[in-house]
Amino acid sequence: MTALLDVRNLRTTFRTEDGPVTAVNGLSFSIEKGETLGIVGESGSGKSVTALSIMRLLSRNATMRADAITFGGENLLRKSEAEMRKIRGRRIAMIFQDPMTSLNPVLTIGEQIAEAVRLHFGVGRSESRRRAAQMLEKVRVPAAADRLDDYPHQFSGGMRQRVMIAMALSCSPELLIADEPTTALDVTIQAQILELMNDIQRETGAAIILITHDLGVVAEVCRNVLVMYGGNLVEYGTAEQIFEEPRMPYTQGLLASLPRLDQRERRRLVPIKGQPPNLLRLPAGCAFAPRCAYRMPICDEPVPLYDFGEGHVARCFLYDERAKSQRPIEVTSAVLVAPSTT
Repeated sequence: MTALLDVRNLRTTFRTEDGPVTAVNGLSFSIEKGETLGIVGESGSGKSVTALSIMRLLSRNATMRADAITFGGENLLRKSEAEMRKIRGRRIAMIFQDPMTSLNPVLTIGEQIAEAVRLHFGVGRSESRRRAAQMLEKVRVPAAADRLDDYPHQFSGGMRQRVMIAMALSCSPELLIADEPTTALDVTIQAQILELMNDIQRETGAAIILITHDLGVVAEVCRNVLVMYGGNLVEYGTAEQIFEEPRMPYTQGLLASLPRLDQRERRRLVPIKGQPPNLLRLPAGCAFAPRCAYRMPICDEPVPLYDFGEGHVARCFLYDERAKSQRPIEVTSAVLVAPSTT
């Protein structure tokens, strides 16, 4: 099946006073129609910058390069800014991380949703307003028509997130990028938002990229999972493969720090010690090596992806024949989870 979105060797850097910061470092992945892909990792791993790079919404101090970013058979890198404006919102939509800062505080909710409809479909104000009311009803905002003239501050956090989803879906996009859509919401509202996104995906057939640090959310809604560290992919597979047979020590560290309801025995949660890599000075080898208990001399070399079959890949030298004769280097702050080498 042809991928809806195919990203090849994406690299995004930011110019700073201290030097270039490499936020995304050679990332490649794809997503098919109707699929939900979860992108997970610690803060600073490059998740949000990846989304902004695809949308071409980077700040002026950013430089983006890639072999290709193909969407619907077209290379987005070859599109002009005017052409990208027609794609954003209409074919690719994004739910930003903080709805309170993403919504315009001086415009009504109805006007902000209707504006996108008018821009992409060329309809009048009455028709765009009717469409806005329909979208608010679809995301289950009570008394939707009566709330069109309310302002963002008159909505709760959960309702503002619903408004953001309504705005993103108002033009029936083919791809929805959701950047931490449940952050700062209580678990009840979080479950409602996730259920809402699943329902809308079933209705429209849209693909969803879900960016989150919450592995519980990933387990519930994602078919495939991409784990990022230091701006690059370190493991990729189905949700079942990632949760049941994680291959990369970083992925195992994330899972070890997560409470599990499917395990009867009591066990202590093990945090990942140490700090994420300095993006000003990324190493040539494994970026996770300084925090990994299984660091070996070979880890200072560039790490390839190792294929474990059925689409499951991981970036770790533990599965390289050359590493069998090497002893681990002692690391003072390391993940204390033994990876499987079977």
